[in-house]
Amino acid sequence: MRETLTEMMDRDPFQPFRIILTRGDRYDITNPHLLALGRTLLIVCYPRSDRFAVLRLNQLAAIEALEAAA
Repeated sequence: MRETLTEMMDRDPFQPFRIILTRGDRYDITNPHLLALGRTLLIVCYPRSDRFAVLRLNQLAAIEALEAAA
């Protein structure tokens, strides 16, 4: 899953995607600069905010592409 996440973050041009956790939580990633990928953790920052979420990579259930904004 880490390799897929890295590929999605590095895609040029960037295509927004959704991260789905095993417990059902969903995170829409619309900007790759709002992510920090560690060895076992992923930090997702919320735009225009000081909020962030720390996710464990072993809790990622799926990564799916989102439709690009028109």
